[in-house]
Amino acid sequence: MDFIMDHLLTIIIVLVVLFVVIPFLKSILSKLLIVGLVLAGLIFFGVLGPDFTESSSNYVENTIRPVVTEEIDKANFNYDEDTKEYIIQSASFHLKGKLNENTGEIRFREKTYEMDVRFLKDIIEQKVKEQETNQ
Repeated sequence: MDFIMDHLLTIIIVLVVLFVVIPFLKSILSKLLIVGLVLAGLIFFGVLGPDFTESSSNYVENTIRPVVTEEIDKANFNYDEDTKEYIIQSASFHLKGKLNENTGEIRFREKTYEMDVRFLKDIIEQKVKEQETNQ
């Protein structure tokens, strides 16, 4: 009985590890294995891969970018000097971003995309200067 009392803390720790920690780790590892197998299957069957990301960036480059460059002159432009955020709205798109950042959030055909807006940098800076001089 003295042995049990002297080593009670060690016995409790061993029991917690055996009945709590090890089953928890087994559960986590099995879930990670399942996720890994699903991702490997999706990549193997071609659902995910370079074509998937290329097609979405091609869509942005070939569809959204020409519309934005075509309609940017007649679009409404709002700039908030405090937050450095700008909003460009037209009939076809709604672009929101921050000055001196390379990406912006564009809503086009009821979907939202992250878009590289470096090609609009000069136009955005010009519109900001115009708005600041009009105030």
